[in-house]
Amino acid sequence: MEQSTQPFTQAIEQSSLPLLSNSDQPLPPIASSSTLAADPSQTAAPPVPAAPETSQAESQPAVVLSGFAAAQSLAAAKPNPVPYIEPPPYVAPALTSTAATGPSTGVAALSHPKQFLTNEEREKMTPDQLRETSKSRGVPVAELLSEDEVQKFDTATLRRMGLGRTPSGYCFSSRMTLHKQLDSASKDDPHPEQPTRITGIFNRLSLAGLTDRMERIAVREVVRDEVMLVHSEGHWDRVRATGYQTVDYLASCSEYFDRLSLYVNPETSRCARLSCGGVIEMCRAVAEGQIRNGFAIVRPPGHHAEPEDAMGFCFFNNVAVAAKWLRTIYDGQQEGASGQKVKKMDKILILDWDVHHGNGTQKAFWDDPNVLYISIHRHGDGFYPGGNYGAAEMVGEGAGVGFSVNVPFTETGMGDADYIYAFQQVIMPIAYEFAPDIVLVSAGYDAAEGDKLGQFKVSPEGFAHMTHMLSVLANGKLVLALEGGYNVDSIVKSAHACVEVLVGDEPRHLQLGPASASATTAVQEVIKIQAKHWKCMGFAMEPAEELKSAGKVVPVAEMLKAHRVYELYHEYELFNVEISKPELEEAYKDQLLCSPNIYDAETLLIFMHDIGSIKSSHTAATMDVDLERTLLLDTSREVLDWAMKDNKWGVIDVNFLAHLPSIKGQVPDRARDVKLEKEFATFIWDHIARLSSAQNIVLFASGAGCSAMMEIVSKRPDTRERVRACISVLGLEAPPELDAASGMRSWYKERSLVMLPSTHVLHDDARKAGKHQKKYGNVYRATAEDEGRPIHLLRASLPRIRQFVDERLPAPRMMEVDESAAGPAPPKGDGDVEMKSGDIVV
Repeated sequence: MEQSTQPFTQAIEQSSLPLLSNSDQPLPPIASSSTLAADPSQTAAPPVPAAPETSQAESQPAVVLSGFAAAQSLAAAKPNPVPYIEPPPYVAPALTSTAATGPSTGVAALSHPKQFLTNEEREKMTPDQLRETSKSRGVPVAELLSEDEVQKFDTATLRRMGLGRTPSGYCFSSRMTLHKQLDSASKDDPHPEQPTRITGIFNRLSLAGLTDRMERIAVREVVRDEVMLVHSEGHWDRVRATGYQTVDYLASCSEYFDRLSLYVNPETSRCARLSCGGVIEMCRAVAEGQIRNGFAIVRPPGHHAEPEDAMGFCFFNNVAVAAKWLRTIYDGQQEGASGQKVKKMDKILILDWDVHHGNGTQKAFWDDPNVLYISIHRHGDGFYPGGNYGAAEMVGEGAGVGFSVNVPFTETGMGDADYIYAFQQVIMPIAYEFAPDIVLVSAGYDAAEGDKLGQFKVSPEGFAHMTHMLSVLANGKLVLALEGGYNVDSIVKSAHACVEVLVGDEPRHLQLGPASASATTAVQEVIKIQAKHWKCMGFAMEPAEELKSAGKVVPVAEMLKAHRVYELYHEYELFNVEISKPELEEAYKDQLLCSPNIYDAETLLIFMHDIGSIKSSHTAATMDVDLERTLLLDTSREVLDWAMKDNKWGVIDVNFLAHLPSIKGQVPDRARDVKLEKEFATFIWDHIARLSSAQNIVLFASGAGCSAMMEIVSKRPDTRERVRACISVLGLEAPPELDAASGMRSWYKERSLVMLPSTHVLHDDARKAGKHQKKYGNVYRATAEDEGRPIHLLRASLPRIRQFVDERLPAPRMMEVDESAAGPAPPKGDGDVEMKSGDIVV
């Protein structure tokens, strides 16, 4: 049956799904586009009011433009502006047949020919008809195989020929390579989003013979009404307008486009339409059963594009538009090219494995329960797109609560084991429970090993196994659409491995080790959050507010703090310190302890560390903890024994209680916690350590305390006078970097010891050891039974640490000091320490 060629607008009018526009639907509360760009401080364009043309315009308030919409005003505001060309009115083209003759199939003319005839077809054909079939298919008569001949082939031969089942498909158009940097910009700074990304993939698949086993789906341009399923009409107009501008005009806007992580040339708009239209056609072909699955080799990418903004190399959100298109068109009554009714595309899963969070895609479906968006990405430390929108706590709103699932990795160097662990623990269980009708993958390969922007280490085999796991969903209806990936060699190899799985080959062998501690922590946090929305994630712990109705609620964090204060006072005579600054007292109450001799000890140890490691066992049904089998592992005692019992040093013990909310009434916020930790560290230096008469100070930090220690070194230059050693013990996280502007790097290198596990990413390239020493200090490879957690590293590294500190401290004085001749104690000033009822007040 011939496919309907009615305009898309008519199909939308008949659909119950409304068009999304800026005025129809409120947008989710996320950071603005200015905060999402690579350089937030420079993104927002200056307010440029439009030039009034009539007296009526003069009475209107000036409109402040930002983001992509401000490019025209910015160029016009410059001296001697290049003239802006107003594009002609848009006329929507009719979606007509792509075939030269016969019904529309959506198969490109260059797709590989069908070489198979059934016995019935062969018997009914006259010699003339056979020759005509041979000519139409572009295959010699001798290569038109009958059913009997095909049955003689082995399985491998059938696979190479694409016979025996519905084939896979791909789309590609060389016209998309016309989106490239302007010549004036590319000479100085070649852009990572380059045309060779798609030509490299296409050539690799062709040389490997994979395209011969796939249908080539024709690429077309997306039309306005399709784009407006996700984007506003104003956004469509702005992108389209770039295609009518001169090179000089676009060059005048290039600096501003750079701040949005974009580049534009006169062909960009057409390429963006082809990229989006190509993904739609791939989804159509899969939905209608023309192909089993497919790979869209398209650019520019799309998952950062928001309803009103282009950003992050993206103009139209290809996958989001395709998902909306599927739900709009296929309502269970639509007929496909074969004449059969197409299954209703009611529930769609979008899996985004690009290393950057797909802020635009998540925003498009923020309150939509019919589209499940799952993203596994790098997050934090200002990594693009920035903000908190990719955090695990961002789960959607309204009807869409629970249908945004973010798996944020906060450390670099994540690899196959980390990704497969996330797939097994979170992604696949939720996907099975959701039971999608089709799966779309935002297949960015910037998490691949070798991509310098992503700094992850996922192998081609890792991507192949993820593809293989997803292919069991939705009866195999799977579309991979290219997003990011900026090392051409890496994306070519990774895409090749994925396509091998799509065409039916077994995924390559994958050698997996254990997932990193950072990855398992991130995944478990996601499970805890998503347990409220998905049964497969286990039992969700009741919120504290609900528990209060049953009795008094005491956070375990408060119990641990009180326990530590009690134990260390009775064992080491460490006094609890009350902090005079209210914000710090609220955050770190019962977490700052001092020995009585902090002012007159010859050596002072400032020990900054985590609380320890809690090992618990609980019942899955109720989340009740088995107290008899729950343990607290605390190795800080060994450090205190060394300092106080072996050496009689003064000690300032600072417990940061990592990964637990320390301020009542506030949700966990790591960025806020880090800021407070640094402020707390400098407060301790200013109000306690600086007033001590100790001539030797040792800074010792473990886990969360390492960033705080670096804050003291970088912000307090007087540390040079008395600090003899700076010790850091970390897991697999990146060590804090000492800013070169501090002028302390040479001093710090001589006095620092940074203990890292042997599996840490910094040890991978020995050639960069010198560079690492400058940035992080003296980095040593520690050896421990469990090298991923600082608490185990601390104990294993302690002998090396003791030796390092002993070598840098002067020999102890042997003479007895007459206490009566020691003189009066130094006078107290504001903020000084005084003894009060067994406690200390700062």
